[in-house]
Amino acid sequence: MTFTQHFNSATLLKKKIIDDKLCFLEFRVENWKGHIPGQYSEICLTAENGYQAIRPYSIASTPQKDKVSFLIEKIDEGEVSNFLYDYSLAGDKFQISNPIGLRFILHNIKTPIFIASGSGIAPFLSMSKYLQEKKISFFTYHWSRNITGLINFDENFLRLNKYYFPFITREIPVGWKGGTKRIKEENFNNLDINQGYEIYICGSDSFVENALSVISNLSLDSEIFTERFGS
Repeated sequence: MTFTQHFNSATLLKKKIIDDKLCFLEFRVENWKGHIPGQYSEICLTAENGYQAIRPYSIASTPQKDKVSFLIEKIDEGEVSNFLYDYSLAGDKFQISNPIGLRFILHNIKTPIFIASGSGIAPFLSMSKYLQEKKISFFTYHWSRNITGLINFDENFLRLNKYYFPFITREIPVGWKGGTKRIKEENFNNLDINQGYEIYICGSDSFVENALSVISNLSLDSEIFTERFGS
């Protein structure tokens, strides 16, 4: 592949392992001008024989001029995610695209609602930090298989409080007081049907389809935006 201005040279600065599936990666990217919360970038791996693999990842950090972070989920048979999780080291060189996409960015017209499954929380990490800086209220509903997958759980529980709704569906810890069931209409009983919302859904195909089915039955005054991820 011959790279155009679409891609930029990047250096891995930090790698933080969260659990056996998730990690945070922070890069310094040449010519990076920042992004709009909700956008994604493509990460390109290049092997010694010239083989290249490219995958899109939602940007998880707040807009910065030279740095960007991603939440990576290690996927079975996912060649890029497996390499990034298992083998990448600080100082490694990559190619990262300029920010992509405008259909999943914040519109800031109605109250935002974020609905995520697993690493689908990634774009909402960027969006929520931006909204907190602007002192704009929003709701977050996050489904995870375990407590470690609830990224920033302690911070969100303290800061967002009544606007934060975490769910653990598999490895439920002793004393857990959050939700334990998969997405249902009753999870959204706290919402005011007379208020307008911007609803953002991110997760696997099956989760997004289930969420859309549930949301469509709530009779909310809302606009819905979706983002789906794969391997």
